[in-house]
Amino acid sequence: MRPATKTVALAIVLTAAVVGLFQFFPTPSTPIESVIEIAGVRLTVEIADTAPKQERGLMFRESLPEDRGMLFVFTREGRYSFWMKDVRFPLDIIWFDENRRAVFFTTNLAPCNAFLCPLYTPDRDAKYVLEVKAGFVDRHAIVLNSTFVLLSQLPG
Repeated sequence: MRPATKTVALAIVLTAAVVGLFQFFPTPSTPIESVIEIAGVRLTVEIADTAPKQERGLMFRESLPEDRGMLFVFTREGRYSFWMKDVRFPLDIIWFDENRRAVFFTTNLAPCNAFLCPLYTPDRDAKYVLEVKAGFVDRHAIVLNSTFVLLSQLPG
């Protein structure tokens, strides 16, 4: 084989190897979204319904528009704790029971660092948790027993 032919053959083999490796690394999927209404306000929410989506949450994002949020959907009720590690902007977090009634909320949570990052845990069981831009709870007078309505179907 001539040197130029060896170089081309090596490039083809390396390209095939790299392309083959991508099958082992899942590509990020397009977020699944739904629309909910709470206190007369419509929000487009990204659905976090798997462990990897729930673990990542809103980490590493630069901002969250006023009309958007993330809705965590769990398979059963429980006392799910949240923290603000690697979240870059303040949030309000609202926990809802299986009937979509607010059972707990905490507001204006600041981002934290690895050394000082408190956990926020409701005092009641919840099945859904909504993260929204800080100030949402106060601006829209969200109180315990406020409910949200699904305006588009949840996945699954």
